[in-house]
Amino acid sequence: MTRTILGLLLIGLISLGACKENKNTEEKKLKKEGLEKSEALVNKQLLIGSWLDTSESQLHFSLLEDGTARSDNMATLLYQKWRIEGNKLILTVKSIGNGSSSIDEESYEIKTLTEEKLVLQNGDYTMEFAKKMIKE
Repeated sequence: MTRTILGLLLIGLISLGACKENKNTEEKKLKKEGLEKSEALVNKQLLIGSWLDTSESQLHFSLLEDGTARSDNMATLLYQKWRIEGNKLILTVKSIGNGSSSIDEESYEIKTLTEEKLVLQNGDYTMEFAKKMIKE
């Protein structure tokens, strides 16, 4: 009887060890591909829509399903494209001013993303946005 219990206990421990190994293997795979587990979980569908800057700057923008972006109220800073890399939002931006223009990419870490709120961080600079709700 004692041998049976010890045998079952040993089988259970081996099974648990195998499960843990699978989890570790998956995490290693994600890290090998350059992604942390949390970074691989950004829901792109939540990003699609119009975002209202909650600061005094009120730099509103929209992210479209086809990967294009637009500045909703900025004449000199034009968002053109967007993509996700890990947990970062990358925006292609055209800056227009004083007879010249330049195209750059801006990278923001996604700190918070819900159906209603987006918080982006670039270094020490944090921006908060509220999703514009469509009235039906």
